[in-house]
Amino acid sequence: MAGVLSFDNLRPDVYESGQTLNTSSYNLLFLADPTTAAGGGVSGVGAILDGRVGSSCDIAACPQGASGNYLAILNDGGVNFARADRQAFSLAGFDYSFIAPVSGLPNLQWGELQLSGTLSNGQVISTSLAFPGQGSDGNYHFQSASLLGGFSNYAFTGLTFNACIFNDTGVCSNSLDFPAFNQGQFALDNINISAVPEPSTYMLMLAGLGAIGMLSRRRSGKFAASTVQGA
Repeated sequence: MAGVLSFDNLRPDVYESGQTLNTSSYNLLFLADPTTAAGGGVSGVGAILDGRVGSSCDIAACPQGASGNYLAILNDGGVNFARADRQAFSLAGFDYSFIAPVSGLPNLQWGELQLSGTLSNGQVISTSLAFPGQGSDGNYHFQSASLLGGFSNYAFTGLTFNACIFNDTGVCSNSLDFPAFNQGQFALDNINISAVPEPSTYMLMLAGLGAIGMLSRRRSGKFAASTVQGA
């Protein structure tokens, strides 16, 4: 069952690490930055913001182009998606943007969005995407993601989004040894996700289609027989 997860039906709010935002189909767990997580602390890492309200961001340079609410991940934090019914799901696409810590930054490639998906066997599949640059107006804007390496073909039981920032050596990092210093921030919207039926469900679907096909052939045979007899 496909669907687009937007945040327009949620009121603007803020979230700490360890909190879970429960929607009708998905649970979103907010994750602390590596330094806070290592110390067992709690930090403010998530927010539902209204893209139509300029005052949604006090200092940070929030993205332009949202027609409603979107999810902001702040202060080097992350967010993990999982289905409420614990079924596997696939990711077809989403819109994303960099959230600069302050406005007026040069239009450089500051970091990347990182995705880590967990398969049913525990294997982790990862990919990363460059953040969109600034528009001609000097602001960051939402852009549709182009998923690489067949990432959209996998069935995940959990999917984590976080960001890394390029350090002086050119390495994109957000770790305990190489922190991002609260600059790893991003926005997500219009997340296109689909539940992946379990193998037993597929078998039932195929069996149902087979039964429909058999019934259709029987009806066609009866109609053909009656036509011949009446000729």
